Amino acid sequence: MTDTSATDQYAGFLPPFFRDRPDAEDVMIRTWQVGDPLGDHDVPELPAPIAMFFDLVAAAAERAGSNGFAHLWLDRHPHEQPGWRLSVGHVGSADELDAAIAKPLARLGGSMAMALIETESWHVTRPLWRKRAEPVRLTFWGAFGKHARSLIDHRDAAGYYQPVGAGLRSDHVFAALPLLEDMLGDPFLRDGMGFEDALRIGMSLGRAHLLESWIEAGGAEKEPYFRPMQIWHQAWLANALIDPAVATLAMSAQPPMPALDFDRKADPETRRAALDDLSGWLTAVFFNDANPALRNAFIAGVQNAVWLDPDLQQYVQPQQRAEILQGLMPYCRWFLAMALYNHLGNLAAGTAREDQVAFYATLVEALPELSPLGEFATQRDIEQHIIRIDAARAASALDTLVLPFCDLLMPRLKLDAVRA
Repeated sequence: MTDTSATDQYAGFLPPFFRDRPDAEDVMIRTWQVGDPLGDHDVPELPAPIAMFFDLVAAAAERAGSNGFAHLWLDRHPHEQPGWRLSVGHVGSADELDAAIAKPLARLGGSMAMALIETESWHVTRPLWRKRAEPVRLTFWGAFGKHARSLIDHRDAAGYYQPVGAGLRSDHVFAALPLLEDMLGDPFLRDGMGFEDALRIGMSLGRAHLLESWIEAGGAEKEPYFRPMQIWHQAWLANALIDPAVATLAMSAQPPMPALDFDRKADPETRRAALDDLSGWLTAVFFNDANPALRNAFIAGVQNAVWLDPDLQQYVQPQQRAEILQGLMPYCRWFLAMALYNHLGNLAAGTAREDQVAFYATLVEALPELSPLGEFATQRDIEQHIIRIDAARAASALDTLVLPFCDLLMPRLKLDAVRA
């Protein structure tokens, strides 16, 4: 964990990165079933004992010196009765978590039936939430709370933080949700925008589009079960956009970032229109003809999110796999050719770095069709060897080898403003 004795980073002109970012494996989360199962998937009124718990828990945990959060959600699992679930996270052990929230939890347990479901780390719990958790309340405390306030209450928040820009109150659950990923997800855009950064932004946009199509196709009957994925993926997209939007604060003559549609009554059509506006903004500001490598990485992420995001691959039907692979292949071959052309040219010029040479050896080991290529290979030589790699192996190597290799070789786009 970062040294908290360092200069306070929460008082600057630009919003900060999370200063006390923990290892996500160190965040323990207990989850309880609260109350009786609900009769249907309509969002009910919040029971008074649960509301009281949220009024008390942050202050109690702060007094105990905890850094964490409480998350109330409705279980939307298609094969179980819907009901209230309460998850409480804490940086530290489960025993420390229990001690930090003992009093408000005991008060809640005295008013409503409670049953412990599981205790797991953030990495294990997060996929569960994406599949079945419709968020209802979310509150932070300790270092988490300090960071949340620094972003949501920042004077320029409407320009870079999607929920605030869309007009949500700071206590709205959708306003707080992207912060979980900001504080516990994999950080990026730290040294400018790289190849994989552009791809990840594209994937975030692409999977949000994809989910809207699934919701529309499934109709009202399936909507409650897709709702958690739609909400969480929209939140992750909002988080991915923080840093590009911060960069535009210092760029002249650039249009403001369009806002996503966070309205609970919004339908796929209105949300998709907002996604289209965002895509146009990103393409105009960052992924334009001046940055062709980043542009193609972004487009590949948008168009191939269902394959590149491992969480979505499970929803691909066997008969769809061949079609998806065919759509992925042009990008895979283009990226591999671009990386090889640059790397072999660097070898010929004697400017290749040791880390690039080592990674290239790993790439050739996985794709031996490339082994005959030398430092004097022409672009035609490269293309002829790449075409020999079958689609399945090329696709499996894309995210683990080809994309990281591109990231090592492609210049990063320096941003005009970055978070502290």
